[in-house]
Amino acid sequence: MATYANTWRNKVWTGWFLMQVPLIFYPIRPELTVPKVMDLLEFIWPAWAYEPAGAPLHAAYELKQWYIQKYNDPIVQWSPETATGHDSWMGLFLYLEFAFLLPTVLYGVYRLAVQRRGTSGGDELLFLVYALEVAFTTLVCLYDTVYWDNAVYSAELKRELQVQLYGPWLVIRKCSSNLKSVTGLPGPAALGALDMATRILGRIKAADAASETRKVQ
Repeated sequence: MATYANTWRNKVWTGWFLMQVPLIFYPIRPELTVPKVMDLLEFIWPAWAYEPAGAPLHAAYELKQWYIQKYNDPIVQWSPETATGHDSWMGLFLYLEFAFLLPTVLYGVYRLAVQRRGTSGGDELLFLVYALEVAFTTLVCLYDTVYWDNAVYSAELKRELQVQLYGPWLVIRKCSSNLKSVTGLPGPAALGALDMATRILGRIKAADAASETRKVQ
């Protein structure tokens, strides 16, 4: 019979997943989004839904154009048509986000916000992989900025991207003011992976202890 872990940290995960849904489908606030999220705008929606003025997602499209104009981030601007070969990993991350991260976020909302049963061992393994994927892909993006052409990207601009965008998302991505009022806590990434790894380790230790008890009996 499955056992479920109910802890205050589930509220942090719930807040995180709830925040991700609008960011993935309708990213409109610069302080709450990162380049990887804005990539999905053109991946999920047809052009008529965001390009024309007055389109439902035009605000998200304008945000992306603002971000490109401000940072000229090649990760956000990647597309199969403009790929140069060495940057094919950007496309891989994009497909991975659509195929794995999005379904996991929706499942996390269902499990923690709708069912509210806590996490099972399977959930914890899934969320561990999710958190590691978020941390790893963000680390790759952060590391890639180091090698951007210095003639195009100033050291100041690189530091801003590394310290204000990619770095915080790698370690802890704080919730918005509204979500923070609910959870009062930062959201998962590297710390989320640590949380789920700790839960899984606890289950393994409990199983080992139960096995030893049966042997003694």
